[in-house]
Amino acid sequence: MSAEHAVAEDEATADTPEPATAVAAKDKWTLPGSPRVWLFGSGAFALAALVVAIVFGIMWLVAEMDGDRDLASARDDVLKDGTAAVLAYTQVDYQNLDAYFQKQKDVSSDDMAKQIQQAQPNYSKALTDQKVKVTTTIQDIAVEELNDHDGKASFLAAISTDTSAGGKNATKALRLEVQMTRVDGTWKLSGIDQVPLVAAGK
Repeated sequence: MSAEHAVAEDEATADTPEPATAVAAKDKWTLPGSPRVWLFGSGAFALAALVVAIVFGIMWLVAEMDGDRDLASARDDVLKDGTAAVLAYTQVDYQNLDAYFQKQKDVSSDDMAKQIQQAQPNYSKALTDQKVKVTTTIQDIAVEELNDHDGKASFLAAISTDTSAGGKNATKALRLEVQMTRVDGTWKLSGIDQVPLVAAGK
């Protein structure tokens, strides 16, 4: 074969278009709508979905942790303000009754403060006549119910009192149930009752 004939054959081959099947085979992974593009799109969608799930999962977890922290903080406030309220209501010194009643009013809701104001004259006389002094020790205190949204709470307090009255001394264990209402960001006593002590084994 001559050199001229070989060159002519190469030129003919170069000018001949590739078969359609060859083009399809070469471009099937890059054409729009091809399986490769579809696979890439699915992978991107799955990745995006995963990212969204992670982000919203973290946001949910953070919100839950914030909620738990808020609830724990409210519980601590109830215990702190409740402890002050129990001491204000149970510790008495007949020689300083004005301060005794004022402390009660300071830790009480408006309704309770009004009741204290009305009862003060009679209680003052009785406490003075008997020369009552009471020292309180809080043994245990635990929140029983807490509705932070409505600003309502209740707790149980186990206390012991050392009392001097009428020339006699006595120590007594008491169990109190206390209701609290949040007023202007502070928990105020709105109710207090003595709960009967349950003997061990009952």
